Order: sequence, then structure tokens, then C-alpha cells
Amino acid sequence: MLCSAPGESSAREESQALAWLRDRPAALLPDALLALAITVFAQLDIAFDLDNSTRYGPMPLLVVSTLVATLVLVLRRLAPLATAAVVSVAITAPMLATPLTFTLWGGFLPLLVATYSVARHRGRLPAWLGVAATAATVVVVMLHNPDAGTVSNVPFAAVPIVIVFVAGRVLRARARSHSDDRARVQRLEAEREEAIAVALAEERSRIARELHDIVAHCVTVMVVQAGAAEDLLDRDPSRARAPLRSVQETGRQAVGELGRMLGLLRGDGTRLALKPQPGTADLADLVDHMAALGLPVDITVEGPVQPLPPGVDLTVYRVVQEALTNALRHAAPTTVQVALHYDEESVRVSVRDTGRVGAPAGSAPSRVGHGLLGMRERVGLYGGTLETGHASDFGFAVTASLPLQTTTPAPAGA
Repeated sequence: MLCSAPGESSAREESQALAWLRDRPAALLPDALLALAITVFAQLDIAFDLDNSTRYGPMPLLVVSTLVATLVLVLRRLAPLATAAVVSVAITAPMLATPLTFTLWGGFLPLLVATYSVARHRGRLPAWLGVAATAATVVVVMLHNPDAGTVSNVPFAAVPIVIVFVAGRVLRARARSHSDDRARVQRLEAEREEAIAVALAEERSRIARELHDIVAHCVTVMVVQAGAAEDLLDRDPSRARAPLRSVQETGRQAVGELGRMLGLLRGDGTRLALKPQPGTADLADLVDHMAALGLPVDITVEGPVQPLPPGVDLTVYRVVQEALTNALRHAAPTTVQVALHYDEESVRVSVRDTGRVGAPAGSAPSRVGHGLLGMRERVGLYGGTLETGHASDFGFAVTASLPLQTTTPAPAGA
């Protein structure tokens, strides 16, 4: 941690005080009233000898010295060290020239106020400089004022100065502690807001992936089945009913899935017809569904089958679903091979089609789109890898490998 020098800290505090005064010009009013009240009582003390002290020195010099020492207290919070210095000079300079009366209101009280102010509103070095100036002033007064220069007066002068100095430092430490607490609360609040924003962004990304998987799969199936129905309408209208029913069923499934997701987004109080997220146990149904749409799929499982973490289980299903949907959209008529391999540390899924039947060499379409990007993002969240590309027989292959130990999604952008 970098630490600023005492001079830099003092200059920074003075700059902050000037800014504080500029923003709140009425903030000096309490100090002005305090300085005015002390000045009035000090002048009344000089005029009517309220404290019954013996008078020494020229009266005009005492009046001027007292006016300077009391009126400068209006700056006690704006410039505490300068205030302490002016009070000390206003009292000691005339005292060094000639013995002068040292009054309670016009001399000792301004010293106490200046000492407290510099201890309360400035750092360690300015505070010690201010109390040193005050102590020097007391020493000068005790050496040059006949009434004050006694041993019995030492505690009466030293103890109040020590008390106001310690009180100023304690209150400053407490105020700084409260300021640090407020800054810490503000920082924690900012961190909480940032965490909420990150969580919302991650949730939006997750919802976008789910919507893409649902809509892309259902729309692809509906387009394929509608095309099949159109081909059969002229040749065999009765057989066209089957693909049309498939379009209707797929549309109802899509509407139901979208309704459930929109209900979750709205957060309404209605009881939703929820169901578990699909996983590897549902791959057989997915394969049968694709076969019914005219996409033959052969699935094989290697290694000891074991339960997968929920997120990994869903990711495997979505990868297979997206790969089969892409094969149905881009490569049909074709056949697809799905291989699921388990070992102790990971699960690997491979989806590979054999290319469009009867298509010439080199005619395999490019499939880089939102679906593959979404698959890559899904797999990356769980620390896995995804490989996609054209196979040697003009088909297309998608291979995902997911570690079984990573059960918590990695942060987005990691």
C-alpha cells in the first residue's frame, strides 16, 4: 500500500476543506458565532475586569492582541494549524515585548479552542505542531507574566491542554472510523450491484441458449415435416396427414416450453407445470423422435455408465440435440452416429453424420452459426472442450468432452 507523506496529507485535507467550504458557504456560521461570542466576552473582560486579574502592559496592545486571538477562531476548521499559529503569535509576540495581561477569555480559551481544532481536523504532524505552538505560548506566558509564572499554575495550564488535545484526536479517529465504515458499505454495495449485474447477464445468456435450443429444434422439425407434407399432398394426400400431425405436435411442444420459460421470466404467482430438464436418460427418446422424422440415428455407449452432475447432464443432451437438428437441417437425407463414452474423469459425446446422400464431394455446407457457438459456450461453462468440423467422408462431426469433477459453472469470460 502506498502511503502519502504528512505534508501531502495536510495539503490534501486543506484542499478538501476549501472544497467543503465552497460547497457549503453557510458551514462557517457556527464558527463565526463562536468566535464572535468569545471576542465579546474577552473585550468585556478587558473593559470590566470580569476575572479580577491584575492588569499589565498597555491596554490598546492587549485589546488588539485579544481581538486577533479570538476573531481568527472563525477559521478553526478551515485552517486549524494556521489558526493555532496565529493565536500563539498574537499572544506571545506582545508578551515578549512587554509583560502583558493574560486573560481567560482572550488568551487561554482561544488556545484551548485552537488546540482542539487542530487535533480534531488535521493529521498527526499538524496536530503535534499545533499543540507544540500552544505549549510554547504557555511557557512564554508563564515566564513573562508575573501572576502566571508560578509552579502551582502548571497543572491548571497543562491539564486542560492535554484534555482538549486527546479529545480532538479521539473524536477524529472515531470520525475517520465512521467514514471508513461508510466507504466500506458503499464499496460492498457497489460490489453487490456488480455481482447482481453479472448474475443477470449470465442468466440472460443461459435463457438465450435455452430459447435457441427449443426454438431451433422445434422450428427445424416443423419445416422438415411441412416440406414432407407438401411433397405428399399431390401424390398421396392421406399420407400427408402424418407429417402435418407432427408439425402440430411439435408446435404445441414449442408453445408449451416457451410458455413455461416466459412464466419463469415474469415471476407470476401462477403454478407452472414444471418438469425436469432433459439429460442423457432422454437421449433414447430424442433418437426415436429423429428417426420418426426421417433421420436414422445409431447411438452407442462406451464405458461404465454413471450419473452426471445436472449441468453436465443437460449440456450433453443439448449438444446431441443441436447436432442432430443441424444434421436434419443441413445434411438430410443422411445417417448419424452418436457415441457416448464414460471414464473416471470425463464424459465424451460425439455426433457424426455421413453427409448428404448423393451429394458431390466438397459440397458439405458450413454450419458455423449461433447453434455451434451456443454449444461451445455451454461446454466451456463446465470446463470442457468442443471440436467441430467436416469429417473425412464429407460428413460433419461434433465432439464434446466434459470433466466430471467440474460441477460449478466457470465464470463467464474466464
